[in-house]
Amino acid sequence: MDFAKYIKNFDSDTIYYGDKNFITNSQLGKLAHSPAKLEHYRKYGQDDTNALLFGRAFHQNILEPKKYKDQVISYDGVRRGKAWDEFKLNNDDKTIITKGEEKSLHKMREKLLSIPRVKNLLSNGQAEVVNCWEDQDTGVYCKGKADYVKDENGRKIIVDIKTTQSHVMNEFRRSSLKYGYDRQSAFYLDGFGADEFWFIVIEKTEPFDVGIYMSSESFMEVGRTKYKELLNLYDTYFIKQDREINDYYVESIL
Repeated sequence: MDFAKYIKNFDSDTIYYGDKNFITNSQLGKLAHSPAKLEHYRKYGQDDTNALLFGRAFHQNILEPKKYKDQVISYDGVRRGKAWDEFKLNNDDKTIITKGEEKSLHKMREKLLSIPRVKNLLSNGQAEVVNCWEDQDTGVYCKGKADYVKDENGRKIIVDIKTTQSHVMNEFRRSSLKYGYDRQSAFYLDGFGADEFWFIVIEKTEPFDVGIYMSSESFMEVGRTKYKELLNLYDTYFIKQDREINDYYVESIL
């Protein structure tokens, strides 16, 4: 497999997200529900929720300001009615956020980049870095797009930016397990050959508090077990096709 060719082509978001030769961490999240969930996602994708659109715009504003300028547009009104429908139709190639969200987004950016440690983590590196690899245990082809990758004192560091309702330590730790951030940390650390994985977390409401968290070895070991199990499941249902997707079910004790 010529990974270099794929990595070059994956500079295009359309090609990256449309490709089915490699599995991503997000797709593993679908598979964690069931093989049928992943199959449905690969066929039909998912709707762009307001939260998803805001998160995409925020990432571009922080990491890819030129792309933000070209691709994000704000709407001065509510997301309903004839005027909204016409605006969407005329800007169907744009990421649309409201004027209120745009205002919050710029405040969040100002708050985030006012913190020296955040500026340090997001400097002297590269944003939106793509990598492809073969998992050595299963032979499954994997890919990932890291928010930010940098070298610090000879150590490769991956940084991921999250927006959240609350970053308070205990709450973020719980949501980390709920949303599979432990799996994400291990998947990216292993796939990119990195040494550290950091989360920069900012609240979406004022005063836009910020948290900076490094994934511990124990945290990632739990995530590594999860993603390895899911790759085995993917190999069974999608690569070898030893079992029918519709035959999958869960049986457990509550």
